[in-house]
Amino acid sequence: MRIISLLPSATEIVCQLGLENHLVGVSHECDYPASVNNLPRLTSSGIKHRAISRDIHQSVEEILKNSISVYNLDLQLLKSLDPDFIITQDLCDVCAVSFQQVQQACEQELGPNTQIISLKPCWLNDIWSDLEHVADILGAKDSYLSFKSKVDRKIETIRNAIPEGPEFNKNILTVEWLDPVFVGGMWVPEMIEIVGGTFMLAEPGQKAWQVTKEDLNDIEPDVVIFKPCGFKLEQTFKEMDLIKNTFPWEKWPALKNSRVYLVDGNAYFNRPGPRILDSLEILAHCTHPDLFPEFGDRYKSSIIKIGPDFNYPSPN
Repeated sequence: MRIISLLPSATEIVCQLGLENHLVGVSHECDYPASVNNLPRLTSSGIKHRAISRDIHQSVEEILKNSISVYNLDLQLLKSLDPDFIITQDLCDVCAVSFQQVQQACEQELGPNTQIISLKPCWLNDIWSDLEHVADILGAKDSYLSFKSKVDRKIETIRNAIPEGPEFNKNILTVEWLDPVFVGGMWVPEMIEIVGGTFMLAEPGQKAWQVTKEDLNDIEPDVVIFKPCGFKLEQTFKEMDLIKNTFPWEKWPALKNSRVYLVDGNAYFNRPGPRILDSLEILAHCTHPDLFPEFGDRYKSSIIKIGPDFNYPSPN
């Protein structure tokens, strides 16, 4: 069985199901687990991912106006790898190669025996359903059932650890992009509810929503998490001046109570795969650090906490 994954979350799903040895190719953005880094890369992008958020946004908009996809797909390599399965997505043309592009590539370069598995998660349960769907097709149902049992136990443990009472119900804002400002939607509002919070400026099951400075001025979040999609922690940190100038956080309870966080948005929250469970643990810690100190220790390399006395050194 020969599998190609064209998005990072699918690669993590395949590995979680114990099928990593069947992967023969991945996308250029697949970076977890580290053992997949030696696999052939079938995609590339003309976007400079180390650019600032405003330049990336403008570059993506310009590309989408003039082409089918933000990404390039290596057709010759695809044909040479001769996969039985290609796992892709039909959700966001900014996140990975478009479904239409993959369909056309299969029609042109591959035979009828190659099956496309397309993922389109919008809600939290959709993520687990995608795992089950992939497991059913690839013959790994037992691995899925074992993982789903872990998911259910963890969610229940977190829910039960949070006492009832208004002091534990926090207003939470999660930021998906910095310039322009988008807030996290899709499965993130559901995760916020699991940790006893109330989501702000977002709609569950809906794509990230662009907001204005007026929107931001009208709210007073208790917890704020900056997790730009595709940004590693150091890349977000480099835009601290933008964050300070864009968000009215000096009047927000979140800053006064040291509940503003930068989180690795490349690894967590934005990949609808197995590490959404890790993202839930990070969210639980950021919301209730006294109740979940172990999660803060576990993910300390992926979180920066910011309070009113935080020093803002220029990153190297």
